[in-house]
Amino acid sequence: MRRNLTVGALCLAAGFSLSCTEEEPRNSLIFASSADATTLDPHNTTDSQSDQVIWMLFNALIRYDENMQFVPDLAESWSSADDNVTWTFHLRSGVKFQDGTPFDAQAVKANFDRVLDPDQGHNRRSLFLPIESVDVVDEHTVNIVTEYPFGAFEPMMAHVSAVIVSPAAAEKFGKDFGYSADTTVGTGPYKVVSWRKDLELILERNDDYWGEKGKLETVIYRPIPEAASRIIALESGDVDVITHVPPADLPRLEEDPNITMTKTLSIGAQQFRFHCKRKPYDDPRIRQAIAYAIDRRVILENLMPGMVEPSTGPLTPRIRGRADLGEFPYDPDKARALLAEAGYPDGFETTISTTSRYNMGVELAQAVAAQLAEVGIDAKIDVLEWGSLRQYWGGLLPEDCPLEIFIMGAGASSADADWGLRPIFTTQERNENNYGYYSNAEFDDLILKAMREVDTEKRNALYHRAQEIVYFEDPGAIWMYDNYHVVGARATVHDLTTSPLGLVTFERAFIDRR
Repeated sequence: MRRNLTVGALCLAAGFSLSCTEEEPRNSLIFASSADATTLDPHNTTDSQSDQVIWMLFNALIRYDENMQFVPDLAESWSSADDNVTWTFHLRSGVKFQDGTPFDAQAVKANFDRVLDPDQGHNRRSLFLPIESVDVVDEHTVNIVTEYPFGAFEPMMAHVSAVIVSPAAAEKFGKDFGYSADTTVGTGPYKVVSWRKDLELILERNDDYWGEKGKLETVIYRPIPEAASRIIALESGDVDVITHVPPADLPRLEEDPNITMTKTLSIGAQQFRFHCKRKPYDDPRIRQAIAYAIDRRVILENLMPGMVEPSTGPLTPRIRGRADLGEFPYDPDKARALLAEAGYPDGFETTISTTSRYNMGVELAQAVAAQLAEVGIDAKIDVLEWGSLRQYWGGLLPEDCPLEIFIMGAGASSADADWGLRPIFTTQERNENNYGYYSNAEFDDLILKAMREVDTEKRNALYHRAQEIVYFEDPGAIWMYDNYHVVGARATVHDLTTSPLGLVTFERAFIDRR
């Protein structure tokens, strides 16, 4: 019976017009994820749904390949001076943005000036703070100068927020850039032709693309929040690719000859954050107590058997500078002792905010709450829509944020310890990515020193000490498990890209429907 539910039923349930039941073009791929993109402005993106679309529309100067090595993109070559402060990029010639604007050194300068302008308030400004200036040498040569030798320069330049947008479009649309189809302009292999928020985002092949042309004429992104509906759509062939596959469905899908499953260790981790400025979470002993009260392995073996492993530190194994600190020990007696020491011998009441957008997000919160009850903490579960939860992430003063403990998937989207730790836990300027208002002076000092260190061994030592603080001594989160990016695709889909950054892209993909 489940297989008989077609996309027509799904469209009606989701509020689609009936036109979406029409047969798709033969050379079209439909991708269903758990949520829509929030923005296609790379200087404002903070979620993977947006990131994976952005990589289809734009190019950076350099990027990671599938083996996490740096490769040329809009830059043909690059090098650093002996001082490790001046980086020179030699740009491709003959490249144009989708609005006809030429790509050149001036466009590169305009992009970094835009994201670094404090008056524009872009979410990703803090990523690029080490940059002091961007200097045009000639039409196809640009120097990027950092304030100090910055050990994570190349990871920063390979980040999704370092892609280059059309300077003409950015100036024309201002803060509206990237929030609709007609305001999104890049140099990439695909372009946006339609975007109905929370319903459907349609990309069309850019036949004027400077690189290898895409094989697919059209890529359609359809958010289907409910996991069961995504599974049905994949099994029936109404969609071609899905993500966020629930553990219970994985064995059946792996046995289906019409479906191909891939599982890739990602750079992200599932965690629960604390509001560190709200009592009682302003006391590190309370956060330690909660961390000791949770048996992660038991929870994961019951909820996600064979799919994930408990985290062994704040950063996942693919991230440069990562420290393997081992699984956080389960010790309920120590949890009770810490609660008593902090003045809560009988525990307290709290709320865990979660969302179904994350795989098993609600069930994970329920399991954590059950274990917290064993040490006297009465945690109720508040299930929020994805957009409702996100509105509390960043930009709010601590007193205006109602969250206490909240679920979050996060990782080093530059694949380097700098961006895995600095935006999330430092108090550098007013860091709007520090959603839990975490603050530790020693941690801040270590991160600032590591930013200025280019010797790998010394740099890693600084990051390792910082991870010990935020993981054990003054916990900034409860790290549950390292994410695996599980993707299901119809067997007719070939050459889709699933990167360790947790993204699915289709620039090389094709469909054989014979």
